[in-house]
Amino acid sequence: MKLSKIGVVGFKAKSHELISALEGIAAWAKLHPEIHFYVNEALRELVARPFRVVTDKTMRSVDLLLAVGGDGTVLSTARIALGTSVPILGVNAGKVGFLAETRAEDLQDTLDKILSDNFQTRKRIMMDAKIYNEKGKLLFKETVLNEVLVRADGPERMVNLTVDLDHKHLTEYWADSLVLSTPTGSTAYNLSAGGPLIFPSSGVFVLTPIAPSSLSMRPLVMPASLECRMASIGDVPSRLVFDGRISYSMQPKEYVVMTKSNYETTFIRIEHGFMDALREKLGWSGKPKLGM
Repeated sequence: MKLSKIGVVGFKAKSHELISALEGIAAWAKLHPEIHFYVNEALRELVARPFRVVTDKTMRSVDLLLAVGGDGTVLSTARIALGTSVPILGVNAGKVGFLAETRAEDLQDTLDKILSDNFQTRKRIMMDAKIYNEKGKLLFKETVLNEVLVRADGPERMVNLTVDLDHKHLTEYWADSLVLSTPTGSTAYNLSAGGPLIFPSSGVFVLTPIAPSSLSMRPLVMPASLECRMASIGDVPSRLVFDGRISYSMQPKEYVVMTKSNYETTFIRIEHGFMDALREKLGWSGKPKLGM
C-alpha cells in the first residue's frame, strides 16, 4: 500500500490511551518523513509537528484513516470517509473496541505491516435512512454504519410504530424503542437489546424491538435488499437516532424509509477476524474453569 497521507481521528480529550497512541504515531512518523500526517480539529491541543490540523474534507483525500478511540470514534470516522474508498484502521483507545483492529501499544508494528502490504481490506454494508412528509417530500437523510434507533420523543413514553417491508405491512410495534441494525451494528445496541450477532459479511439487517409490550415480538433478520418503512401511529412524534450521533424528531404523518446504501465502509484487517473478536472482546472462552 502506497502511503503518502495518513489521517488520524480522535475525540476522547486527553485520555492516556489516546495520548499514548499519538506519541507512537509521532515516533513512527520520524522514521517515515515521506508521509504526511493530518488530524481532526478535536485533537488540536494534543498534537504538534509532524501533525497538521485539517478539515474533514481534507481527511477524505488521505490514503489511510486511523480511528483512535472506541467504537464511537470508528463510526465518526466512517462518516468522514463516506462516499470514498479510504480504508479505516480502528485503534483501540477505549473500552471494548469491537471495531478496533489493533491496540495503541501495537500501532507502530501494525503500520509497518500496512506499509509492507501485509494486510487485507473488508467492506461493510451501510444503511440509508430518508424521512419524508405525507406528500412524499424528502425532509432529511442520513447514512449509518451501525443502526437507526427509533424512540419516543419525550420522557416516560413508548413508541407505537407501523412497519412495512417492501410495501407490505409487517406489524405494529408498541415498545420502548425499535432498532434496525446492519451486521456491523449487530454487536452494538442490537446486542444489548437481546438481538442476534451477525457475521459482518452477511447481506442482512436485523429489526429488534426493545421492551415490546407483546412477548411474541422478537428480533427479525431480513435481507438487506428489502425496503423498511416506519411511521408513528397517532399524533405523537418519534425521535430517530443515527449511529448514536445525530437525531431527528419525526413528526406525525412523516415516515422514514431505510434501505441498503450504495456506500460501503472499508476496514483494514491485519490478523484478527470476527470470531477472534467474539472470543477476545465478548469473552467467548468456552467452558468455565472449575475451582479447586
